Amino acid sequence: MTTLKTALQNSALFKRLSDSELEQVIALSHQESYTEGQVVFSEGTPSEDMYIVINGIIAMEIRLAVYPGMLQKATAEVLKHGDTFGWSSVLGSHVYVMTATAIEATEAVVIDGESLYKLLNENPEMGYMVLLGLIEVVSSRVWGIKRAMFA
Repeated sequence: MTTLKTALQNSALFKRLSDSELEQVIALSHQESYTEGQVVFSEGTPSEDMYIVINGIIAMEIRLAVYPGMLQKATAEVLKHGDTFGWSSVLGSHVYVMTATAIEATEAVVIDGESLYKLLNENPEMGYMVLLGLIEVVSSRVWGIKRAMFA
């Protein structure tokens, strides 16, 4: 079984943090399980938490306007072990921009987004290290969406 610390160390966002910094993030975290087909959060709902996949698979879906009045869901990315999602909550965004659904039984680290945001603001060096990881995640997500949308 993966510990919260191991899950954080294996994530792009937190891999640059020291043990004492990781402990501060762990204090804001807990582990949750999701069943196959369970929606973790929905596009347009208040963003409260950020997640890291421990095991299982999460599909990130977005609604696209096919034409006026017609929306269609599209899978933007499929996330696995170590991948981060729900980072809107840490960026100060008030809503999730995609829907996260468990494709199979999944376990994830859940981090209180508002508390993490405050922690990173109070510790600028730590915030910078997490920001470097976030840039890595966002860049990967954009390329993933491009591949999914234009394949």
